[in-house]
Amino acid sequence: MIVQKLSDQPDWNDLRYALELARHGSLSAAARALKVNHATVARRITALEAALGVTLFDRGPRGYRPTPAAAPVLEAAEQVEAPLLHLSRLAEAQRGEQIEGTLRVTATEGVASYMMAPLLPQLQSRWPRLEIEIAVEHRSLSLARREADIAFRWAKPETGDIYATKLGMVPYHLFRHPLAAKSDAVAGFDETLAELPESRWLAAQADLRPVFRSNSFLPLIAAARAGACAILLPDYVGRQFPELTPDPGDPPVTRELWLLVHGDLREAPRIRATADFFIETIRKILRSNDG
Repeated sequence: MIVQKLSDQPDWNDLRYALELARHGSLSAAARALKVNHATVARRITALEAALGVTLFDRGPRGYRPTPAAAPVLEAAEQVEAPLLHLSRLAEAQRGEQIEGTLRVTATEGVASYMMAPLLPQLQSRWPRLEIEIAVEHRSLSLARREADIAFRWAKPETGDIYATKLGMVPYHLFRHPLAAKSDAVAGFDETLAELPESRWLAAQADLRPVFRSNSFLPLIAAARAGACAILLPDYVGRQFPELTPDPGDPPVTRELWLLVHGDLREAPRIRATADFFIETIRKILRSNDG
């Protein structure tokens, strides 16, 4: 049995590269998360595998996948990472910082484009030195790993040290251009988003005929505004387009919108101030759409 010297053991930086590659599945995505170039990620992974004497990732056309040998390495890396992230969050929460710097918010495309972005002038007038970075994602970015400071989600998390505030109920209606008033044609998300409640409702409607699919809100809305088809939209989005009219009746889909911050960062000045701003303003927006 060969025992490596202590000086030969990988340090935390080596393990961090392996964790990010396992989480993102590609060199370029891991490099963006680590704020390095992809060649650096490849070099560090190769060095880590050489130090450990095992192959940690299978390289394939669809990216990097952890091998069975990687499981204990990644588990150990997560155990090292957790207390370091906890200390980092506590340090930020205890700093008497100004409301300035970069604050990263994650949200789905509709919330980012039609809820958050119109509010940015108000944020700028209150805190001109605050820079908002919006990560548009359907997957859930990790607040614990500081992938985002604030998250908008369509469900309350069941686990983790997360402070969750319900912003309100979001009704959906079918919206139509006059050209599609009597049409059975409808736009919807593609199969990558088939599990969303709005996608499931559309799939169950025998009297609607899907004619256009995308993984993005924006081309679907453009098609509906041109009169090509109806579209199922949150009311706060649909009512921003005067050429679109909602079908009458009760909303066929209603979802809950939540704002989340990590429990350790709830009292950090810039995060608390920004979160309170979004809570106050978005609740007003949703209440105004109730009628």
